[in-house]
Amino acid sequence: MDSLTIAVPLYNEEAGVENLHNKLMPVVKEIRKYRDVGILLINDGSSDNTQDLLEKFFLETKNCKIIKHTYNLNLDGFFRTSIKTCETDLIVFLDSDCTFDPTYIIKMLDLLDSETDIVSGSPYHPEGGIQGVNKARLALSYFSNSLYRAITKTKLYTFTSIFKLYRLNSIRNIEIQNKGFVSVAEVFIKAINEGCSVKELPCILTIRELGESKIRIFQSIINHIRFMITIIKK
Repeated sequence: MDSLTIAVPLYNEEAGVENLHNKLMPVVKEIRKYRDVGILLINDGSSDNTQDLLEKFFLETKNCKIIKHTYNLNLDGFFRTSIKTCETDLIVFLDSDCTFDPTYIIKMLDLLDSETDIVSGSPYHPEGGIQGVNKARLALSYFSNSLYRAITKTKLYTFTSIFKLYRLNSIRNIEIQNKGFVSVAEVFIKAINEGCSVKELPCILTIRELGESKIRIFQSIINHIRFMITIIKK
């Protein structure tokens, strides 16, 4: 069985660290019955008690690394650190707020086969869904994903969700040029353009219950548009 790393970014997430532990560890325990699993927790320059709580709940956890960025490097920095640090065959990126239930990781692994490089958690798939998310934010996100689908001329539905499982070799050499949340789509699309095969797992995306979202909607829209223009030009 291919070994797996579960990589999680955390920035001022003191309200949700215990919840992450409680939801993630049963999944890790289940997966460890048949494959090696590591956890990579990246504290991305938090100024609250995130680091102390990560050490409280995860320090003694088997095969768990806690890395602290001195400064906030955003999601593009998280990706770079994760890819550089990862030593397993597979890596799955999971939001710390567990708006995607970590149990979906097991389903991703079930869906993975030797012909597949990426399994994408897909709330915008016709069989997926979104619960409780602000309607304005939902409309903008749906529109962005629809544009990516048209621009890339694929039959995929979800590009902007971080919740994706990759074969590490498929993204190890990707140069990340975009900052923040748009880097999620950048890594995914560049992997596809390099010939990686993708399966989508329909998922339910739920509303964050603890802490605050770090996304800045207006700036994120601008960054996505810029990246889309770059894709079209190429």
